[in-house]
Amino acid sequence: MSTSSAGTLITAAEVSLACKIIGFFNDWALRLATLASLACTLVLMLLADTRRHNKYPLLVLLVWAAYQVQPQVGGYALTHLTISSATTTTTTTTSSAREQQLVAFWAPLLLLHLAGPDNIVAFTLEDGKLSWRKLLDAIWKIIQALYVMLKYIYLCDSGVLRSASSIMVTLGVARYSESVVALLRGNMDNLWGSASAGDDERKPPQSTGEYGAAAAADKNEKELTTLLYSHTQFLACGRRAMADSSVDTDSPNYAIARNIFSQQDPDGVRKVAGMESSLMYDVLYTKVTVVHTWGGYLLRLVSPVGTATASSLFWLYPKDSEETPDVVITYILLAAAFFLDVVWLVRALGSTWAYSFLNARANMWLHHKLLCSGCWLRLRRILVGLDLLWLLGIRKDPSSRRMWSGRVGRYDLLAECTRRPSMVERLCTWLASNLRLEDIWKEYQHSRAQKVLFERIQQRLSGSADRRYSMEDITTLWGQEAVKRRRKRDKLKGIKLGIFGREFQEDVLLWHIGTTIFLARSDRQLLKDKANKYLGAVEALSDYLMFLLAVRPSMLPGLELRKLFEVTCKALKDSGSGVRRKAGEKCVPCHAARKAKLAELVQKEMSGHNQASVDANRRLIFVACQLATELLKVKKDQMEELLDLMFDVWVDKILYAATRCSKDSHAKQLARGGELTTILWIVAEHAGPFQIGETSISDPPPFDGDNNNNNNNNNNNNNNNNNNNNNNNNNHDDDDDCPCEKLGKEKKKKNCNEDPDVCLDICCVKDYCCTNEYYYC
Repeated sequence: MSTSSAGTLITAAEVSLACKIIGFFNDWALRLATLASLACTLVLMLLADTRRHNKYPLLVLLVWAAYQVQPQVGGYALTHLTISSATTTTTTTTSSAREQQLVAFWAPLLLLHLAGPDNIVAFTLEDGKLSWRKLLDAIWKIIQALYVMLKYIYLCDSGVLRSASSIMVTLGVARYSESVVALLRGNMDNLWGSASAGDDERKPPQSTGEYGAAAAADKNEKELTTLLYSHTQFLACGRRAMADSSVDTDSPNYAIARNIFSQQDPDGVRKVAGMESSLMYDVLYTKVTVVHTWGGYLLRLVSPVGTATASSLFWLYPKDSEETPDVVITYILLAAAFFLDVVWLVRALGSTWAYSFLNARANMWLHHKLLCSGCWLRLRRILVGLDLLWLLGIRKDPSSRRMWSGRVGRYDLLAECTRRPSMVERLCTWLASNLRLEDIWKEYQHSRAQKVLFERIQQRLSGSADRRYSMEDITTLWGQEAVKRRRKRDKLKGIKLGIFGREFQEDVLLWHIGTTIFLARSDRQLLKDKANKYLGAVEALSDYLMFLLAVRPSMLPGLELRKLFEVTCKALKDSGSGVRRKAGEKCVPCHAARKAKLAELVQKEMSGHNQASVDANRRLIFVACQLATELLKVKKDQMEELLDLMFDVWVDKILYAATRCSKDSHAKQLARGGELTTILWIVAEHAGPFQIGETSISDPPPFDGDNNNNNNNNNNNNNNNNNNNNNNNNNHDDDDDCPCEKLGKEKKKKNCNEDPDVCLDICCVKDYCCTNEYYYC
């Protein structure tokens, strides 16, 4: 027994235990770090795709942990090898040198782990923005691995291990470099160049006929046909939408992108847009941009052969003086590397990205060998049947991998203000909040409401003239146009519904409270009898946009008015303090009654005030009550018309939110399962930004060879005219070629619609020009 300087007694047993722990750590630290690196790689390979739907928060949390830990333990193992080799003396015994040779052989295998699996290269959008820093980190780790191998394998008598390590380090460097390139290409700042280049490189087909032939052998593979068609639309529109909102009308892909409305029903449009969002996820968060290239396919074809050859050479390597754990771990690493190489090869060849790659090269013999013969389709079926998430029971249907989950958030502000959660609910909410899963906590499925929504969206973007909106209407108004058009029909007389917020988030809060009060105080049975088609849709859209405001404000455009939301919540809670349920009460009818009671109390409280006398924190509630009062004035026989109008207003709001939300916000949300507004943004992009409502979907502008130059010149003149008009300058580049200028900018009667607010057809023909802002020239 010994005594420390502090007088604490330390027994011999404690000293022995401490020495054993230190010895175990010295012996096994490198081994455990290497195995942990492999384990993280396998977890990412198995579970990374769960992020597409985000239905299982705990699995997503496990993926996040593996993504964070893997580079740390892999980097530690490489650093451990580098430091141990740097401190090794020249008097090292032959036995110890051979042990170090075997451990040094792990260095290229660690590079394969650090390269990561093909199905995830970035966890968040910010990872792509750090790609240049990761490039430097990759260079440093490659130098470390080469240094270790140079000292222990290449400069020593290592026999066949030298050849095996040469093969594996070549594969490791290639795969690691590939992951860095994928990060660089997935950066939002670099997407524009790739999108522009892709238009020239790939010419997607203009119909689903080619894709239908691929799946014709099996009538149950409709989802595959839809997915292949989605690739057409993504190449024509989706990639450019991520990079830039403008539309190149001279591009052959322009008409293809708009065909989505003529070739798909509303449900088909939703499916195609959802699959396109999955393809966007691939570009931003996986290695798809480098896998489906000639170099990517070649690397995946060579990798299994190279790994098998290295494993065979290691089998011939003498292991008499090696420690058994090191030998076992090496075999595990080689077997896992070969397994992963085969998995990535099969996934790459069976992916619809491979079909798109080959289909764009129809003149090559591979196109006929793999696609026309049906080989690719058979491989695709095998790949879908071996879906690991489906085999593990995590995914119910293997064909749903590319489908949007359809889950949207709901946040009923009045219900939240009257609810007093139990202790269990508080604990779950606290955990979800700290793990940043509170948004998933409030997501639900609303398939019926989405069906009605997409029907109305398609009318907005490609319907008849009285239904279709212009791009200006969609991107500048959030319900005003719906009220204006309804007034033109001379219906709902005496109802003042022109109440809108100055900022979009203020407007969402105002209309949500007004809509909730109206629905809570109306005869529920009457609403179901008169307007059941729109009732659920109005509630779902109101709660959904309120959910975005409360939980995901970055998905809404305009100023973020968090303080306004908080003071409004506090005011409503103060008003509803007497109607909250007791802890543990679970009666659903009581929940609806409490919400209705709060709606009644708030409306009565505000009815005795005017706007000047209302407290500043309750002013928005006062305006919302005015809106609810106007809505409640409607007669029974007008109820269906009113619900239809309210649905139109909420559709305008969600379209505005979808098209004005930043692309970064859309891209970030793809990593968390996607968002309904992202799907609507994709649909709107297909209608053509700056073209919606200004040309006929069924009759796109001609692009014949004789008129191309004239059309381009007219477009250039129109652009100049628009710029000059904005600057109050009416000078034109060529007055003689524009008869409209001589007519004082009056519309041409020939080939022009008589209604100046609506233009059904293209108003310009050869040798004529129309400078009226309502027309497309």
